[in-house]
Amino acid sequence: MVPIVTIDGPSGSGKGTIAKALALKLNWNYLDSGLLYRCFAFLHSENIENISESFSRIEHKYDSKSENILFDGNDITSAIRGKELTILSSQLSQKSEVREQLMQIQKQFRKLPGLVAEGRDMSSKLFPDSKVKIFLTADLSERVNRRANQLRNDGQKVNISELKNEIELRDGRDLGREHSPLVKTDDSILIDNTSKSVTETIDFIEELVNERY
Repeated sequence: MVPIVTIDGPSGSGKGTIAKALALKLNWNYLDSGLLYRCFAFLHSENIENISESFSRIEHKYDSKSENILFDGNDITSAIRGKELTILSSQLSQKSEVREQLMQIQKQFRKLPGLVAEGRDMSSKLFPDSKVKIFLTADLSERVNRRANQLRNDGQKVNISELKNEIELRDGRDLGREHSPLVKTDDSILIDNTSKSVTETIDFIEELVNERY
């Protein structure tokens, strides 16, 4: 059995930062499901045929300090993280046929020595047999600030009021969608990391991994 940690939560909760850092620390594989939806939206916007097959043309490079997404060798990081594809990916995620396509792709990430998977339905839908399920959250204002800083680091301009509205709208869609909504499963551990450091959160999850695997 391939060990797996699932981390779910709303936009800006720190899932990506925590999951990526944990995967690097454990030397496990890393699945950013939100990134896959953004990549799907990118391929859709480029009118790429056979989208599922075209994922092999996308490369996700990351370390503790940087992250880059390449398509056919060209850096598309800014576009992937931009406002237009953020909105489009959220809209596409409402469609069951899109979720079904991406579900099959996501399951392929489960390989030895282990997987850290983050998203909105990792614990409830994708990997319900995970022994370490985390539901990560933070105050809305903190989530808005984190997202704003991420966009600024990507060289994008930020309107805090618009960003807050976007995140609230995204929360509503994620919680209310018919297919695989954002939920905290009964066996998930709730972590509010509004005032917790990344290191504190990672150390806590790593202890759970050591206890359960």
